Amino acid sequence: MKYVVRPIPVTRVRIDKSVMTYLMNQGVQLEIATYAWAIEGGAKILVDTGCPAEVQTRSGFPAVQVGTLREGLAGIGWRPEDVDIVIATHLHLDHVAYVRELPNATLIVQEREYSAALNPHPAYEGFYPVDVLRELLREVRVERVNGDKEIVRGVSVMLTPGHTPGGQTVLVESGKGTVALTGFCCIKENFEPPKGVRGISRRFILPGIHIDIVELYESMKRIREASDIVVPIHDISYTTVERIP
Repeated sequence: MKYVVRPIPVTRVRIDKSVMTYLMNQGVQLEIATYAWAIEGGAKILVDTGCPAEVQTRSGFPAVQVGTLREGLAGIGWRPEDVDIVIATHLHLDHVAYVRELPNATLIVQEREYSAALNPHPAYEGFYPVDVLRELLREVRVERVNGDKEIVRGVSVMLTPGHTPGGQTVLVESGKGTVALTGFCCIKENFEPPKGVRGISRRFILPGIHIDIVELYESMKRIREASDIVVPIHDISYTTVERIP
């Protein structure tokens, strides 16, 4: 199968750039976006769902609504009830809050991520509002997977921890090679450092939010090696892109 990925921008968020570039760019403002990603070509699959702007704003990241998930789906000719599968890159609310609006979808999440989200370590418990997540996960069908797995022919998940305990990157076979929708929050600059700019790693600029920096580096390396097209899932540039590739 050869698929197309369609970005559905949901919110725009202005942050300190150091959130995305570890130990760099403090005080520099950066605009990012939150998306759902529609995979066209077979079963109707979403990667992440985005969330209402007020959810992000309450979490300390002031956001502006670009459109609701329902509106974004309508723009590509889908209805909420058409969605068969939602693959959660991870269980931070800005990636899954709209899943309850998809009545026929199965949510696919890594077992490690599911367990950590409902019983988070105190070091990162602020990223997982347990009561909210427990209620959300009760309302949807959940399939928990362990490690790398093909979901349907041509669409697979790859365990890429570091940002969270059980983040997963989605690999999509397209007409121009393998597209990787990253399993963690990042921008293009993380994978493609500007010439002459180097952080603590020689190869990448590591994202600023992580629970294990070594795991995160290894996940970035795996993604680079497994794909032809890397899609950093918070990069603002995809708000004006209709399809990938």
